[in-house]
Amino acid sequence: MPRSPDRLRVAIVAGESSGDLLGAGLLKELKQSNKHLSAVGIGGPLMEAEGLLSWYSMGQLSVMGYAEVLVKLPQLLWLRYRLRKQIEAYNPDVFIGIDAPDFNIGLERKLRTKSIPVIHYVSPSIWAWRYERVNKIRESVDQMLVLFPFEKSIYDLEKIAAIHVGHPLAKMNTKDLDKSAARDILGTSQEGRLIALLPGSRRLEIKRHAGLMLAVANRLASTFSDIRFVIPAVDESAKEEINNLALRTYPPLAQRLICVLGNASTVFRASDLALVASGTATLEGAMSGCPMVVTYRVSVITAWLMRRKAHAKFVALPNIIANKLVIPEFIQEDADPEIIAKSMIELLTDVRKIEFMRSEFEIIKSSLTVESDAPAGDAIMRFLSERKV
Repeated sequence: MPRSPDRLRVAIVAGESSGDLLGAGLLKELKQSNKHLSAVGIGGPLMEAEGLLSWYSMGQLSVMGYAEVLVKLPQLLWLRYRLRKQIEAYNPDVFIGIDAPDFNIGLERKLRTKSIPVIHYVSPSIWAWRYERVNKIRESVDQMLVLFPFEKSIYDLEKIAAIHVGHPLAKMNTKDLDKSAARDILGTSQEGRLIALLPGSRRLEIKRHAGLMLAVANRLASTFSDIRFVIPAVDESAKEEINNLALRTYPPLAQRLICVLGNASTVFRASDLALVASGTATLEGAMSGCPMVVTYRVSVITAWLMRRKAHAKFVALPNIIANKLVIPEFIQEDADPEIIAKSMIELLTDVRKIEFMRSEFEIIKSSLTVESDAPAGDAIMRFLSERKV
């Protein structure tokens, strides 16, 4: 297929909402230097708003855990095969896989054998578990764009081309929206304590964490008369599911709870404390300066397999980046409402612990900041320019 010299043809695949956010930012960066950018693949509404033609629903890739993936494995393999054939026919200037390593790395390896340049954006957490994946990455990726500075050191050691592009969340300016303004946006009272509950964006995460978090909230409500709760839901369906669960299980608590669509960053800035399912949301909370407690549950099989291959001492991203326990973690068997509520009560009544957490968040934010305004886009354009030389 003949190429226009001023047109950049990109194939790109993101597997979940955090990848959709990163992908949208990346497409926006690329459009600054390529007015005739053409992008196809898989993405969500944010990427589509930046011009992506999404061939399949991003929701088809949003699967978590070993046991859960096994159920959908035949569909995922068939989807990856069809997608690969479409990308090969499209013959892009570059393929960009955003996170979703279990889906993207295998796809990238096949595309690379067809001489399609491959960039992977967001390193798999090889520093936390399954380090052996680095060998597949070496076979599959021409360049890795990493979010955390310590990741580049790993890839340098493994002699895999990598660039630290920083984390987009580090650009958040917490002074743009103070607590009072954030509460006005959410329509909540300026008085009293506000606690954020973030059970996750995937359906299975909501199923595993929403009930747990409401149980914690119910215990907090019995301790503090002025306390209220806010949950950012990923969509209307999730919002309805959470509201119905609250009404069924803790009717009085439902009167103190509001569920809003999206707006996680606003929710964090409006809140005095958050209970967060481990994932990118923990970093968003840290960049917003919101103190938090982290929890997470997976299936028994997934937990057993992950523990066998785990390397990291911590689960929450801010703890991993700081290499110490900044945020309390309550994972799997420790994800008990009574224990979590006790930890949150201690934080709500100890200003020193809150201030320590916020000061550590500032240090983390500084470590994730890079000089360029468009670091990922710049890295991709340099990569393509160097290949043409």
